Amino acid sequence: MLLAATVVCSTRWSCGASLGPNEPLLGADRTFVLISGLPGDVESETAYQDQQQAWLEVLTAGPRAKRCVVFGDRPSSAQQKSSVPTEFFKADREHVLALPQTLGAITGPVRFIVWGHGGKQGDTPVLHVHGPRLTPADFSSLSSKLPDVPSQWILIFRGSGAFGRALAGPGRQVLASDDETISGSDPNSMPLLLKVVRAHPDEPFGELMEQFGQVTADWYVQRGLAPAEEPTFWADGGELRHLGEQPNRFRVGTQTQQEAIVPQTGSTSRPPSSVTRHPAADAWSSVKRVSKEDYPDADAVVLRSRYISVLGNSPALTTEREEFVQILKPEGKRFGDFDISFAPPEEEVEFLDCEVMQPDGGLERLDPESIDTAVEHSPEEYQTVRRKFFSLPGVGPGAVLHVRYRSQWRDFPLPHVSMEIPLSRNLPVLDATVVIRSPKGSSLHYHLEGAPPVEPGVEQTEYSTSYTWHLTNIAPALAESLAPPHRAPALLVSTFADWRAFAEWYAHITQLTSEVTPELERKAKEITREARTPRQKVEALFNYVTGLRYVAIPLGVNSLRPHAAANVLQNQFGDCKDKANLLNALLHALDIEANLVLVPRFTQAHPSLPGLWFNHAISRVSAGGEVFWIDSTDEVCRFGLLPPGDAGRNGLVIDGRTTSLTPIRASNADQNRWAFQGKINCAQQSNGCPLELKVAADGYADYQLRSASAQGRESRELTPLLAAAFRPVAGSFALEQQQATPVSTLEQGFKWQARGQCVGLLSTANPVLHSPFWVPKEWDLALHARKSPLFLDEGYPLVLEEEFQIALSPDTEIDALPQPRESSSPPLSWRVEWKHTGDRLDARFRAELSQANLSWSETVSFQRQLNELLQTLGSDVLLFRPRPLQDSFKATQN
Repeated sequence: MLLAATVVCSTRWSCGASLGPNEPLLGADRTFVLISGLPGDVESETAYQDQQQAWLEVLTAGPRAKRCVVFGDRPSSAQQKSSVPTEFFKADREHVLALPQTLGAITGPVRFIVWGHGGKQGDTPVLHVHGPRLTPADFSSLSSKLPDVPSQWILIFRGSGAFGRALAGPGRQVLASDDETISGSDPNSMPLLLKVVRAHPDEPFGELMEQFGQVTADWYVQRGLAPAEEPTFWADGGELRHLGEQPNRFRVGTQTQQEAIVPQTGSTSRPPSSVTRHPAADAWSSVKRVSKEDYPDADAVVLRSRYISVLGNSPALTTEREEFVQILKPEGKRFGDFDISFAPPEEEVEFLDCEVMQPDGGLERLDPESIDTAVEHSPEEYQTVRRKFFSLPGVGPGAVLHVRYRSQWRDFPLPHVSMEIPLSRNLPVLDATVVIRSPKGSSLHYHLEGAPPVEPGVEQTEYSTSYTWHLTNIAPALAESLAPPHRAPALLVSTFADWRAFAEWYAHITQLTSEVTPELERKAKEITREARTPRQKVEALFNYVTGLRYVAIPLGVNSLRPHAAANVLQNQFGDCKDKANLLNALLHALDIEANLVLVPRFTQAHPSLPGLWFNHAISRVSAGGEVFWIDSTDEVCRFGLLPPGDAGRNGLVIDGRTTSLTPIRASNADQNRWAFQGKINCAQQSNGCPLELKVAADGYADYQLRSASAQGRESRELTPLLAAAFRPVAGSFALEQQQATPVSTLEQGFKWQARGQCVGLLSTANPVLHSPFWVPKEWDLALHARKSPLFLDEGYPLVLEEEFQIALSPDTEIDALPQPRESSSPPLSWRVEWKHTGDRLDARFRAELSQANLSWSETVSFQRQLNELLQTLGSDVLLFRPRPLQDSFKATQN
């Protein structure tokens, strides 16, 4: 079902007045009759309402009409915001044929605008309205009862050519969307006609129609489609001319063919259906500036945002976004830059308004047609995305930006819609409206994330259900260090019936992607030829797949479905689901059960909200009586560990049986361990104390060091590897030499050892030995005053064990040794102790973080415990030497 046809219908009148070639469509002395036909679904219902509103806005701006008579499916839905008299009636045959009585005595030209679904009943062309359909004979009967006045007609619906031929004659100018051949689908050209009329409202009618014909022809050329419309114009007196057959000097909203986005052959693409049209005057009327003093922490503020989405079938999804943003500070100028990605040919994006109102009220506009489209290139089978990017002119403090654009999915990549609607882009939002319109009777699940719970207003029509959320004063997402990962304020919406329906659909589209080929079977046996147990086989295949190159995939069908495992093996690269699917196929070749698991990495999926909330994929493997959750994406992640963002999430196992979410287990503290062993020589009378340090890392600690090592090799940094995550409690470490386990050696734990000098560990004023321990760098950040609870070690609990042997000179005596201290309460338990044996000190430190994703009360406890710990670690050892040796020691320092 497509766009409403604008029909300026003239019947066979005995009209003595003629229409000159320069007669315009719009004018303050004209009466307009708008007739929108019967919609058949939520898409056409929305389109007809929006186009009715758009025509009213065009006609009443100025004003450009004397009187409007409107026939529609829901007359009460039209928003009249003008002093031009406007009457509304139901669009049925009875009311339309009673139009002469409605108009009464009339003077001045009459313009009819009619649109809807056209077709045939038997051999008779008809226009669909409530009750009996309208025919060319009905228009003839109607016109014969109207006064002798000149008229212009625009007919855009299937079969409109027959109506046009019936109306052609003296005193009438007629446009029809076809001639003798009825197209197989509704016309595509209503949005194009509205754009032409808005751009050139005072153009002579004949030239306006020529321009419209050319724009319509260009639209089909740009998309590589065979024209399905034949715009035809009958001049005053009945002379017929087909439009759009040769170049025209008018161009509105067109691109060259090289710039166009070309869909697949045989596409039934149509131009974006209109959502709600807001004229410039009305769009700005309710926008009120704020004082920058009221938002001292913000660079800009969203004064008003509007998001309207229609969930249908053809097109599958149409969305219009509108935003007014006031710039408060010079740093806010970056919000004048826009970069929108989309995925042709299924998705199209059209910018409608791009303008800036200056503090003095001046309005600067950027022509939406000047916005370029850039292509991003992707490897081999992977689909390309495109981007529209631009910068608005005159953006500075006090300016208000207004951007409105529409996106459309012709065929949505899922059988049902699930989408995340952002409510802010890290800015305060004063007023936000979200409207979701879905087919009547369809299921709609929703959840507000990061925003106060607000129940939507619900409105039912014959074809649709509309849900409207209105939110005010939405705070921006906090960008605070060590804050828990979460979505920015957003509305999550899905039309999947339940998780069973989603799991069955995903299992269906992926069922052949893990098919075992002879090449896969040979490779699986080759990799595991030395493995003896099921666990060893799984680990060997994991190490192989993890080592393959990771390639991120843009939008398209393969953003949802893995590539065939055989192709990934041949290419030796893939994204997360490609690598997980390959691992599963290799395991299947050895008769080991393995299933794909969809994961909402660093976010969360909700049991009551079925849909595609997943941004990652891993494997669940059952072998030798054990169950393994395996993430083969990250090449520095060892077997047995899930990388950051996986653990603790609700995953969906695609095994043909699971119909609900499954929690992915998290590791405990003992599985994420740091072990430090250090030897420090403080027997030398020097500023620096030689240090030999060995670190063994397990679990997340292993992952951290491998990641730091990989990044260091890539950037060729020569800084201490441990410095990526730790710092000495006292002084500094001057590196002389270090070595570590190769990053790619996943079959063994990561170890690092180094030699260097501890600078500042030993004080020379009155000999004092400072603490030799190292602490995580993020503990410094954790002590700051906070507005959100702590999320430490990317969500991993940990155990930290450190032991240092400190050699002293034989003549050194201990004057004061710190007493052992400990704290045994979670979330941070710890113990520090010193021991003196002969000419050696032993310093031991153990800490355990039992929970890394802390609640607010746990955050307060952690900060208190950490403060006590750092004070304890700062305790010094007081050394004593006999006076002669002290004098010698001081002389050495001088």
